[in-house]
Amino acid sequence: MGFSAVDLFCGAGGVSLGLEAGGFRVLLANDLDAAAARTYRRNFPDTPFFEGDVHNLSNRRIAEATKLGPGELDLLIGGPPCQGFSIMGARNLDDPRNNLFRPLLRIARSLKPRCVVIENVPGLLTLDGGRALRAIVDELREAGYSATFAELLAAQYGTPQMRWRLVIIGFRTDQKVPVGMGFPEPTHGRRSIGELIPNCTINAQDLKGFLTAHDAIADLPPVAAGGTSHAYVQKPTRSFQKQCRARTNGEVFNHYAPRLSPANIARIKALKPGQDWRDLPRELLPDGMKRAKRKDHTRRYRRMTWQGVPRSIITRFRDPKSGEYIHPDQDRTISIREAARIQGFPDDFVFDGSLSELYDQVGNAVPPQLAHAIAREIEACLLGKAKHRLRDPFARRPSIRQATFSFHGL
Repeated sequence: MGFSAVDLFCGAGGVSLGLEAGGFRVLLANDLDAAAARTYRRNFPDTPFFEGDVHNLSNRRIAEATKLGPGELDLLIGGPPCQGFSIMGARNLDDPRNNLFRPLLRIARSLKPRCVVIENVPGLLTLDGGRALRAIVDELREAGYSATFAELLAAQYGTPQMRWRLVIIGFRTDQKVPVGMGFPEPTHGRRSIGELIPNCTINAQDLKGFLTAHDAIADLPPVAAGGTSHAYVQKPTRSFQKQCRARTNGEVFNHYAPRLSPANIARIKALKPGQDWRDLPRELLPDGMKRAKRKDHTRRYRRMTWQGVPRSIITRFRDPKSGEYIHPDQDRTISIREAARIQGFPDDFVFDGSLSELYDQVGNAVPPQLAHAIAREIEACLLGKAKHRLRDPFARRPSIRQATFSFHGL
C-alpha cells in the first residue's frame, strides 16, 4: 500500500508529484489558491483536496479524508508561503504569512504523524536572527519530534536548476530515528549537503554532473515572444528530456512565451549567450540602469547558455530584467513550459489558470525531484534502513552554525 502523506500548502503539486514517485500515497492535499487548486485537481484527480485557508482545515475533516487515527499517518509535509521570509522581499517579521507554520504545527499535534517535514526559503535562516526558525524547531521538539534542518540544493538531486530550499525534518521520538537523518545524500555533482552555499560562486568542477539548460529544454519547439507552440518538432536527445516526454501523446502544453515590448526585444537581440545588461549599448539600456553600478544586478537581462545550469525560477521569469531568463538562442524569455521543465515537471503535468496565475504556480513550485529524494530517504528511515546522516550542514556558514543555532547533537 505504501506510506501515507498529507500535503499542506501544496500549490500546483510539485511535492505531491515527488511523494507519489517515491511510493507515498497522498491522502489529502490543501491550498488556498483557486488556480493552484484547479491545477492540482487536474493532475491528481483521485486525491482528496481541501481548497481554503489551512486555519479552517479541521481535525475532523482530516480524519474523514485520511481514514487514519492519531499516530497512524506516516508523513505530514508542508511549505507555508515564503514571501515573508524571502531575501527577495521586504523580510517583514510582522508579515502574517510568517505565522502560517502554526496551523501546520497544530495539525501535527493532532495527527501525530511519524514524520513532519517543513520546507521554505533559506531566508528563514536569518530573518530576525533566525527567530522564526528557532520557534518552529522548538515547537516541533515540544510536540515530541527530534528536529533539525539543512539547506538542500535541487540541482544535487536531478533538477536542472540552482534552487535552494530550507528543509526542516522531525521524526516522532518513539520512531528512534537519530536527529540529522532524513536528509537525502546528493545524487548529482561531487559535493555533500552544506558544501555548496547560496549566493556564492561555485566553480566549474563542482557544477559538473548537474543538468544544464540543454538537458532541460533543448528539445522543445521554437516559439516567438507572445506565441504558443503545441507540437514537438524534434526528438529528445537527453535522458531528462525523454523522461519529461514519456507520458505525452505528442502535444505540448503551456508552451507560451511571454509577450515583450519592442525595447526589450531589441535588448535581447543585442545579447549573446552569457551576456547581460552590462554588454548592451548605452542607448538600449533602460533609463534607471544607465545610472547603475556595473558590479550590481549582474544577472539582469542575462541570456542563458546551453551549457549553464539554470538559475532559480521565480514568478517574474517572464521579465528579462528579473534575472537570467532569456532563452539561449531565441529572442525571448523562457516559456511557461520551459520554466516548468527547469522546475522539474514532466510535460504531461498541465498547469491551469490565467497567464499571471501560471507564472505564479510555476515560480512558486517545489521541484518534484527534490521531494522525491526526501520521500525516499524518509521511507528508508521509517523502515530502519537509512544510513545517511547530516554531519554539519552549516560548517561553511559559521555565523549561523555558532551564533544562531546549535548542531552539537549531530
